[in-house]
Amino acid sequence: MNTQHQRDLGSPVGLVITLAAMLASALLVLTSDQTVDVLRHDPRKVAVFLLLTLALQLFSVEVYGRGSISVSAIGLLAAAFTLDVGAAVAIALVAAVAQWVRRTGIFHRAIFDAANFVLSAGGAASVYWSLAPHSSLGRLGAATLAGIVYGAINHGLLCLAMSLSESLPIREVWTERFHWARYHFLAFGPVALAMSIAYEKTGLIGIVAFALPPAVLGFSVRQYLERTREGVEEVRQVNEDLRLANRQLAARNEDLNELFQFAGGLAARAHDRTALLSFAEETLSRLTGAEAEIAVGAERRGIALLAGGKRVGGVQLRRGPGLDEQRWERVRDAVLPQLATAIESAGLVEKVRKTHLDTIAALSRSMEAKDYYTGVHTERVSSVAIALARRLGYAGADLDAIEIGAVLHDIGKIGIPERILQKPGPLDDDEWKVMKEHPVISEYILSGVDLPPIVLEIARSSHERMDGKGYPDGLKGEKIPLPARIVLVADAFDAITTDRPYRGGRPVSAAVEEIRANAGTQFCPRVVGVLEALYREERSVLAAGRLVAVEVVEAGAA
Repeated sequence: MNTQHQRDLGSPVGLVITLAAMLASALLVLTSDQTVDVLRHDPRKVAVFLLLTLALQLFSVEVYGRGSISVSAIGLLAAAFTLDVGAAVAIALVAAVAQWVRRTGIFHRAIFDAANFVLSAGGAASVYWSLAPHSSLGRLGAATLAGIVYGAINHGLLCLAMSLSESLPIREVWTERFHWARYHFLAFGPVALAMSIAYEKTGLIGIVAFALPPAVLGFSVRQYLERTREGVEEVRQVNEDLRLANRQLAARNEDLNELFQFAGGLAARAHDRTALLSFAEETLSRLTGAEAEIAVGAERRGIALLAGGKRVGGVQLRRGPGLDEQRWERVRDAVLPQLATAIESAGLVEKVRKTHLDTIAALSRSMEAKDYYTGVHTERVSSVAIALARRLGYAGADLDAIEIGAVLHDIGKIGIPERILQKPGPLDDDEWKVMKEHPVISEYILSGVDLPPIVLEIARSSHERMDGKGYPDGLKGEKIPLPARIVLVADAFDAITTDRPYRGGRPVSAAVEEIRANAGTQFCPRVVGVLEALYREERSVLAAGRLVAVEVVEAGAA
C-alpha cells in the first residue's frame, strides 16, 4: 500500500468510507427480507437483471483520464423498477464485487464502491417505490427522478471522497471530472423504465432489445476512442511541449532580468572593488543555489575571468545538492565577461584613486618644508576622521572625500608666514587674524582642482564652532557641514594629544574628556559621542597611524 492510500485510510476519507459502508450495511440488513423473498419467489428475474447489470458494466469507456462512462446504472435502475429495493441493493453489491475482481483494485476503494453502488441503487429504488406511480406518465416522472437521485448520490459521494483525498474544493472536483456527465442520469431513468416495461411485456427479448443499443453504443464509442487515443496523446504531447517551452521562456526572461540587475549592480559598485566582489558573490550564490567565491589576480583558481585576453580573477562554485546547473549553464556566458570587465575596471579605478591619494599625500607632506607639525598632523587627523566618519555611516566615494579633506584641510597654511606658524608661544590678536585666513586660502587652492564638494566643505568649515564663534564664516550648529564637524573633532583630538613648542601633549583619556566638556559649544555632540565610542571599543584607532598612501610612497622610495 503506497503512502497516498495509507493517508486516505488515516484521514477524513477513511471516515467517509466507514460511514458509507455502515449505511450500506444497514440498508442491506433492512432490505434483507425483501431480497430473500424475491430470490425465493422469482430468482429468474433477479438473475436476468443481475446479468444485465454485469453485461452493461463491461461496456464502460475510459475517457482520457477524466473518468469513465458506464451504463450499468441502467441495469440497476431497471432492477429497482421491476423488482424492489432489496433486490436492487443486492444486485448493486454483487456488481461492485464483480467490478473489483475484474479490475483487481484496492480493497478499501472496493468497499467504498460497493457502498456507493448500494446507497445509490437503494436511494433511487426508494424514491421510485415511495411515489408508487400507476399511470404511464407518473411512472416516467418517478423513473426520471430516481435516475437523478442515483446520479446525485453516486457522484456526490465520489466528489466528497476525492475532495478530501486531494485537498481540493468539492465544487472544483465536480466541475473538472463529473460536470460533463450531468445529463446522463436524466436519460438513464426513462431508458431503465422502458427496459422494465419491455421485460414485463415481452420477457427476455424485451430486455435484449433495449439493452442492445446502449451496449452497441458503448462498444462503438470505445472503438472510436481507442482509434483516436493516439491523436489525443499527440495533442497532449504538443500541449506539454508548449507548456515546457513557455516555462523555458519564462526562465530565460527571468535570467535576462537578473542579468540586467547584475550589470547594474556591478556598474554601481565600480569605484569599490570590495563592494563589487561582495555583490557579485552574493548574486551568483542566489542565482545558482551554490556558494560562490571570487578570487582576484592571475592565480589559477576556478573558472577563469578574462578581460582583454588577460586573466583578472576566477570564480569557484561549491558544488552541492543546491546547485542549479541548468541555470548556471544558461547565464555563465553572459555573467563571466561582465564580471571580468567590472573587476578590471574596478582595479583601474582603484589604481587611479591610489595615484590620486599618493599625489595628495605628497602635497600634504610638502607642508613639512614650512611647518613640520602641520605636515604630520594632517595624517593623524585623517586617520581619526576616517574612523569617525565610517561609524557615522559614510562609505565609498564620500568616505574617500573625507579622507582627502582631512589630509588637505590645513593646506592653506602655505600662505601663512613662517614666523606665525613656527612661533614658540601663543599668537597675539593680529597673528590670529592672519591665521584665521588659512581656511579661505585652503578653499581657494583646492577650488581649482576637480575634487568632491565634501573636500571643499572641510577645507573652509573645519574651524567653525557649534556656538557660531568659529571662523571664517561664523556658521552655527547644523549649518556646519557634518564632514567639517568630523574633521574639527579629529583635529582637536590630535592637537590636544600632540607635543607643541609651548606645551606637551596630553593623554588620550584627557583629550576625550576635554572634548566631551566642550560638546555643544565647540564640538558637535553627535560626533563627540562617536569619539567616546571609539575610545571605549577601538582605542587603538586613536593611536593614529600614518596615512596609508603616504606609507606606500615611502616604501616605494625606499
